[in-house]
Formats: sequence, structure tokens, C-alpha cells
Amino acid sequence: MSEGYIVKFEHSSAKQLVTVLEALGNIVDEALFKFTQEGLVVKALDPAQIAMIVIRMPSEAFLEYSIEKDLEVGVNVNNLIKTLPKPKKGDKFVFRTNEEFYEVIIEGMSTKRYKYRSIEVSAQEIGEITPEFKVSALVVARAFKEALKDLKGAGTITFAAEDDQYLYLKALEVNAEARLSRMGGSILEMEVKEPSRANYDEDYILKVLNLTGVTDAVNIKFGSDVPLYLSFTLVEGGNVEYLLAPKM
Repeated sequence: MSEGYIVKFEHSSAKQLVTVLEALGNIVDEALFKFTQEGLVVKALDPAQIAMIVIRMPSEAFLEYSIEKDLEVGVNVNNLIKTLPKPKKGDKFVFRTNEEFYEVIIEGMSTKRYKYRSIEVSAQEIGEITPEFKVSALVVARAFKEALKDLKGAGTITFAAEDDQYLYLKALEVNAEARLSRMGGSILEMEVKEPSRANYDEDYILKVLNLTGVTDAVNIKFGSDVPLYLSFTLVEGGNVEYLLAPKM
């Protein structure tokens, strides 16, 4: 590999990659990027240990993905986001790294290069969390975003479901409610094992709401007083999972 880089990838959508990085930066300041032959994985727990985000980008999601050996790269996510430009449609995202430095290149009408030093990030031992979800719904991303916008400022969002036809998002503090439905087309698939309701912190949900712009649908799972699970299958390849503890 030229120039001493151990890992190099090129992605067709800089917009998608930067959007994912912005969501990650809303959760943690620093993160460990783990590169293997299979692709890239980032798993991080927020400082308050309320939310966990997992980013998976398989090698086939990239236009090019080359690696000489497995590598872990410590990234100052906030610094990266602050310095990168807002990508335009059609811009490509190129990432190259060795054990000391990593470089990001945004390729479009012009080419912009940014070089950073890798930082020391302690590997977090995050075990597998497998809540017993009672409700699962595949919801149109735009509809989910609009429902939350309608409840803006609520502080706490209650997710509730009685059957497989409706998913309710409620803001009891402001006496507001948004209803997503199968009949209305906002719910694509839904399964309810038992009626459930749980409260979640609005601010923590909004931290990843930008991901609705790079996916078609959001997989939502929850149950009474268990974590909220949101999964975003990215249009240009890859997946972001988000797990948020309930407000008791």
C-alpha cells in the first residue's frame, strides 16, 4: 500500500459518512475505529452510560476497501466534524490511515484533504445487550422525523403500542401526540407481542435523528421499561444501531 497506509477506503457518498460521524459526535467526543478484513466497526457508550451507538460498514459498502492488517484508530470525532466541510451531493469520501495518522479526503468539484493524528482511546468493554422487546415496527424515516418534530420540546417521549396497526409517540408534558399507522403508510411492518409503553429522553433521541436523512426506514423496537432500539440501514451501505435506556 502506497505512502505507508495500512487501511484505505473510498465511499461513494461523503454526505452519508459525514452524517454518520455527526451522529457519533453527538454521543461521544472520541471513539475507537476498528478495521478488519470484514470492514469497519465503531461501538461507543456515551459518558452517562445512557446510550450506545454501533456503526457497521462492511467492506462491500465501499467503492474500494483495502487493508494490510487489523487496525484500531483513535479518532477525536468532535474535532473531525468541526474541520470537515459540508459535503455536496456526489462528493466522495476517502479515508487513509496508518498507526499514527489518518487522512480524510473529500473529492468533488475540488479535492480537500485533512490530516489528523490518531489519539489514545481506551477500548470500552461493552457486552452484548439483548432486551426482551415486545414491539417491533419498521417506520418510514421521514414520518418518524416529522412525528418527533411535532413533539419538539417535550423533554420526555412516550412510545406506546396496543396492536400492530398504530405506534404512538406522546409528549405528556405538553399534552401532544403523534400517531404512526399502517393504514396511513407510515408503518411498513409491525409486530406487537404485548401492549407496551416506555418513556425516553427526547434529547437523546434527537442526537441520532439526522440519520433519517440517509435511510429510507427506521427499525424501532421497545417494550415496557426496556431500552429503545433504533436501527438505520444506510442507503449507500452499512448500518447504525442505537440503544437508549428508558427514563424511569
